[in-house]
Amino acid sequence: MPSPQDADGLRLENRRLRDELTRLRADEATYREIVNRTNSIVLRWDPEGRVIFLNDYGQRLFGYTNDELVGRSVLGLIVPDTESSGRDLVAMIRDLLHHPERYLSNENENMRRDGERVWITWRNTPIVDAEGRLVEILSTGIDTTERKRAEDALRASEERFRELAVLDNLTGLFNTRYLYQTLETLIAASAADGSALSVLFIDIDHFKEVVDSRGHLNGSRAIQEVAATIRSCLAAPAWAVAYAGDEFVVVLPRVARLAAVEKAADIRTRIRETAYLAATGQPVRLAASFGVATYPDDACDLESLLALGDQALFAVKRNGRDGIAVGERASTAPLPEAPPQRSSAGGEGSGRAPDPSAGMRQSGSASCHPPPRAR
Repeated sequence: MPSPQDADGLRLENRRLRDELTRLRADEATYREIVNRTNSIVLRWDPEGRVIFLNDYGQRLFGYTNDELVGRSVLGLIVPDTESSGRDLVAMIRDLLHHPERYLSNENENMRRDGERVWITWRNTPIVDAEGRLVEILSTGIDTTERKRAEDALRASEERFRELAVLDNLTGLFNTRYLYQTLETLIAASAADGSALSVLFIDIDHFKEVVDSRGHLNGSRAIQEVAATIRSCLAAPAWAVAYAGDEFVVVLPRVARLAAVEKAADIRTRIRETAYLAATGQPVRLAASFGVATYPDDACDLESLLALGDQALFAVKRNGRDGIAVGERASTAPLPEAPPQRSSAGGEGSGRAPDPSAGMRQSGSASCHPPPRAR
């Protein structure tokens, strides 16, 4: 039987322990209150990826109760298998469980009960035992969905701005700014690897008559439809430019002169065979003139290449339109007269298929800098 002194000591120790337990319970209640009232996700999960605890905020955000979550894997529950970007989140979670030190801070897409995707920025703290073995991971998360959407919208806006800086508003083709910026680079690349580079100048014949008879709005629609025709004839790395009004330029990297003339003939045929403004109930038929110039056969720099293509186009228009001409190295002397291009190029009334080489200019004295024609 304990002495009175021992009994008093035991009562004091018992009281101290009860007080300590009461304090600890109060601290735990305070801790839980803080955890549940915080506007952040507090998630505890084990080394197998199973939920141990999720606070009230996290339960409201994801749409689950704690009872529905505890013991279940985060994968397929609050973490989708694949992010919208295509990132493999299954692999990411597995790596995180094996190497939590790599993911002390990370951002990934998560999933609510209703399937809605939300972006969470996580801070992950690995909890280890005395031997350094992982016991659980304590993760706190902030819903950054709105910030992420704003960033994505800003990126899309910046990308659209960059596109608008190099795209023609009416046709969606590249504009002349892009032509001059990019052609210089393409010529340098062709010079480096010895490949050819061709340009086609295209002008819609008698287009003013369409505008005068059908109005400016239908004229703009027709230009859009012609641009679509040209685009449909091209495959990367070729691209087209809305050059000026009813004029276009097609850039053909790694395409030599003969193939460029064949491409011009293809586009010319497509334009002639297409009924434009068909949706108005009054379709119109169009024809086009083409000038072809090739680096390094015809010109040795950007200015010369564009000038020769432009001059070849002017030669076709001066001699009957609806044809194709090649702007070879030439003197600045006037072009010799030639038969009308509509007939010689297999145009209307010729009774034969278009000849891609019709209307080609003959070589004169070599010059890399022929002057562009006045507009």
